[in-house]
Amino acid sequence: MGLNLDASPEEMKIFLEEAEEHFQTLEEDLVRMEKEEFNEDLMQEIFRASHTLKGSSATIGHNRMAQLTHAMENVLDKLRKRQIEITSHLVDIFFECLDCLRVLRDEIINDEESDLDLQDIVAKLSIAAELDAAPVQKEAAAPPVTGEPASEQNGGTGPGLPAGSSLELSWEEKDAVQHGAEEGAVPYWVRIKFNVEPEMAAVRTFVTLMAFGEIGDVIKSKPTAEEIEQEKVSDCLEMLILSRAEEESVKKLIQELPDIDKFDVLNYGVPESSSGQPDNIKEAAKKVVTEPAAKEGNSEKAGNGAKKMAAKKTNRTVRVDVELLDGLMNLVGELVIDRTRLFQILNMMETEQEMDDMSQDLGRTSIHIARVTTQLQEQIMKARMLPVENLFNKFPRMVRDLSQKAGKEVDFIMTGQETELDRSIIEEIGDPLIHLLRNAVDHGLEMPEEREAGGKNRIGQLKLQAAHEENHIIITIKDDGKGIDPEAVRQSGIKKGLVSEEQARRLTDKEAISLIFMSGLSTVKKVTDVSGRGVGMDVVRNNIEKINGAIEINSIVGKGTEFKIKLPLTLAIIRALLVSIGEAVYAIPLSTVTETIRIQRKQIEYVNNHEVIVVRGKALPLIRLKAVFSGCSSEDEREKLFIVVVNLAGQQVGLVVDSLVGEQEIVIKSLGKYVGDVQGISGATILGDGNVALIVDVSNLIKKVAS
Repeated sequence: MGLNLDASPEEMKIFLEEAEEHFQTLEEDLVRMEKEEFNEDLMQEIFRASHTLKGSSATIGHNRMAQLTHAMENVLDKLRKRQIEITSHLVDIFFECLDCLRVLRDEIINDEESDLDLQDIVAKLSIAAELDAAPVQKEAAAPPVTGEPASEQNGGTGPGLPAGSSLELSWEEKDAVQHGAEEGAVPYWVRIKFNVEPEMAAVRTFVTLMAFGEIGDVIKSKPTAEEIEQEKVSDCLEMLILSRAEEESVKKLIQELPDIDKFDVLNYGVPESSSGQPDNIKEAAKKVVTEPAAKEGNSEKAGNGAKKMAAKKTNRTVRVDVELLDGLMNLVGELVIDRTRLFQILNMMETEQEMDDMSQDLGRTSIHIARVTTQLQEQIMKARMLPVENLFNKFPRMVRDLSQKAGKEVDFIMTGQETELDRSIIEEIGDPLIHLLRNAVDHGLEMPEEREAGGKNRIGQLKLQAAHEENHIIITIKDDGKGIDPEAVRQSGIKKGLVSEEQARRLTDKEAISLIFMSGLSTVKKVTDVSGRGVGMDVVRNNIEKINGAIEINSIVGKGTEFKIKLPLTLAIIRALLVSIGEAVYAIPLSTVTETIRIQRKQIEYVNNHEVIVVRGKALPLIRLKAVFSGCSSEDEREKLFIVVVNLAGQQVGLVVDSLVGEQEIVIKSLGKYVGDVQGISGATILGDGNVALIVDVSNLIKKVAS
C-alpha cells in the first residue's frame, strides 16, 4: 500500500538527503554522548537533529516518523535538562530507534508501508526514561509564552516597532540591524498567526522560522528557537529579520507556507542604536499590511517559498547526482585521449614536414587545449573527491556494538577524517575496513582481565587513521592487542595443506604472517559469528588490489597488529609507464614502479629453476612478460635487457621488457564485460595513435611469483 505523502518528488528527494544527514549526526553523537561526560552543546545537537526530523517528517505527512521522533525528543529533553542520566541501556534504545527510523525512511523510498510496530520501541523509551530518572533540582519556571502581541501599555515596544510588538531589542541586536542596513539589507518586522492544532504548533512555528532563515538573518523572534524546541509556543510567531528581498516577496513567501491564518509585515527602517540619543526611525515606517493568508495553494509544503527566495542569493553549494559526475569523468577521459593524440600528430608534422604558420597556430591552440583539459580534469576529480569522514563515521557504532557483544572495553580513535578520496574508492574500501575492524575487536584485542594480567590497560585501543602520502592515501588500522603469532600461522598453513613444512620453515616471520591472506587459513581456536572461519582476509586483499591498492601487515606478539592500506587517489585516470613487448605496448601503473634498470644477460642467475638477479645484495625474481602474454618461452638472446622493478605490499618483482616507451597519463577502460578476466591484465587504455595498450595487473604477477 502506498504512503500517499503530500510532497513533490523534488521535495521528497531533498527530505531523504537531509534525513540521511540527520541519521548520521545522531549515530555519531549518540556514541560520543555515551563516552563523554555531560556536554550541553552535544545534547543540543542531538536534540536539534531529532527535532528537525520530527518537523520535516510531519511536514511531508509521514506521521509514524514524526511520532517516533517526538517520543525520542521527549526523552532527549529530559536528558539535556539532566532530569535523567545517560546510560548504555538508554543509548541502546536510541540506536534501536535510529534503526526504526531507517526502516521508516525506506518506506518513502519504496512507497510502501512496512510492518514495523512502533508501540514497543516507544514503550521502551518511556520505561527507560522512568528507570534512569535522576534527582532534579527545581528550576525557576520559565515565563509562559502566549504568542499574543503585547498591549500598547506594556512598555515592551522595540525602537521602530509597532506599538503592539512584544519584541525587545538589546543594544547588540540594534547594532546588528544598523550594520545590516548599511550593507543594503532591509529590516522587516513580521507577525504570523497560525491556524493549526495545538500539537502541531511547534512544528509549524519551527518550519516557518527556518523558511525565513533562508531569505535573511533572523535577529530576534518570539518564541525563540530554544523555546520552540521546548514546545513553549502558541499560535503566533513574531520576528525581526534582515533581508535583501522585496516586501512583496516576503509576503509571497508567507502565503506559500501552510496553515497561516493571517500575518503582518512592516518595513520599519533603522533605529539609531549607538548615539546615546533616544531611538528614532530614520525612514518613515511603511504601512502595516494585515492580510488573510492565501487560501489557494496553502497545501504547498514549507520551504517552497524559501527556496524561491534563496535563489535570489548566491548559492555556495549544490547537490549533484553522482551519475552526472561519472558521466563528466568519462568525457574528460575521452578528452585526455584526444589531447595525447593531438600532440602525437603535431610531433609527426614537425618531423615529416616544415611547420608553416598554420601549423604553428595549430600547435599553440593544441597547447592551450591541453592546459584547459588538464585543469578540467583536476576540477572534475576534485568534485568526485569526498572526505573519508563519510565512511569512517559509520564505524564508531559498529565498534561499540561489537565490543559490548564480546564483553570487551575498547577505546576507538579516528584521525584524518578530513582526508579526501575518490567516491568510487570509498565505495569499494568500505567492506574491507569493516572486516579488519571486526577482526581487531573480536580476536585482536584481549578480554579486560587478560589485558590486566599481562600488565596492560584493561581498555584496549583501536586506531583508524587516514593520511596523504605522496600521490596515495594511506589508511591504517592499529590495535594494541595480542598480535599475530607467525609460528601459529605457519602451523595452521601446514595443517590446512596451504604450505609444506619445508616451505613454512623457509618463510620469514613477516612472510609467515602474510599467509593469513590465503583462503581457508585461520589461527582462531574458537569460531564466532564475527570471525574465525578462515574466510574474509583473502577477500579483503582481493578487493583492495582490485582498486590498485595494496595491504601490508606489521605485527608484534603481545604488542599489537597494524594493517596499512595504500590506495590511489582515483581509479579513472592514472599515470603509467609504457613498455613494448614485441609489436605490442603495455602500460604498468606508475604507482607500482620502483625503478627501471638495464642489465647484462650474464647477470641472470637461477634459484630453484627460476630466473633472478641480485640488486643491492638481494635476489629479485624475474618475470618475462613476453612469456606471460605471448606464451613464448624462449629466452631473449640480446645481451642487454630492460627490467622494470615493481613493488606491491613489500614484495618486489622484476618485469623483463623489450624497451621503455615513456611515461603517460592513461584512461582506464575495463575489459571484463567484453573478454572476461585475463590473467595478468587489469584493463586497457587507448593511446594517442589510436591503438589499444593493455594495463599490466602487477598484483596478479606478484602472486604468480609467490606461488
